[in-house]
Amino acid sequence: MANTHRYGFRFMKNRWGGDVPEIVTRKIASAYSPNVTGATTANLNIGDPVYLDDSGNANLLAPGTTTTADNQVTQRCFGVIAGFPQVLINGAVRPNAFYPAGTVYGSNYNNRTLVQIIPAEGCVFEIDTDAAGSSSQDTRSEFESLVGGCAAVVYSQINTTTSNPKANPMLDVSDITQAVADFRQLRIVGVGSLSEAIDFTAQYVPLQVVFNLVQQSPWRLTAGFDGS
Repeated sequence: MANTHRYGFRFMKNRWGGDVPEIVTRKIASAYSPNVTGATTANLNIGDPVYLDDSGNANLLAPGTTTTADNQVTQRCFGVIAGFPQVLINGAVRPNAFYPAGTVYGSNYNNRTLVQIIPAEGCVFEIDTDAAGSSSQDTRSEFESLVGGCAAVVYSQINTTTSNPKANPMLDVSDITQAVADFRQLRIVGVGSLSEAIDFTAQYVPLQVVFNLVQQSPWRLTAGFDGS
């Protein structure tokens, strides 16, 4: 039985028992083109993870390959995209379902692209695995034993020939680790919400995760906007 792939990071709950945290609105730089892998670009979509650069612009979060010498990620997540209340489309600003890569609004403040973001701090999200697990990761109990382990964000671009190419963020199932010395962007806190409908031998197993390091946190302040 194949699992149905659901796009991106899906908000599940607040770890402290509250409602969805207050969504914040930030801007996207004029002409910004999200870089997925190498020279490949995609649009920004609801469910994509982002960080803020030192100008306050939302950018697609780099995948888990961005690490320091001691295997700790250097780019911290600010949050997950929830919507686009204002995008310049065909000469007029309006809400849009996604951000078209390379949208130019120049220096006109009223035309700037706005994005709504669910802050990552304190939130549990659901995300699909990018591939089927190994022979030691193909049952419910084996996936449940991974709770507390870390994993990396990976992109597998889809819809590349349409008007809305998507970065398609997922959890890199081959990079899950429980080693103390190894650090990753995500921490697994549970199996997804589909319960008995999950095929643990296939790809797209939904897992509950939190972001290990976030930009907006009252407990950890950093010198650089990128968290380095």
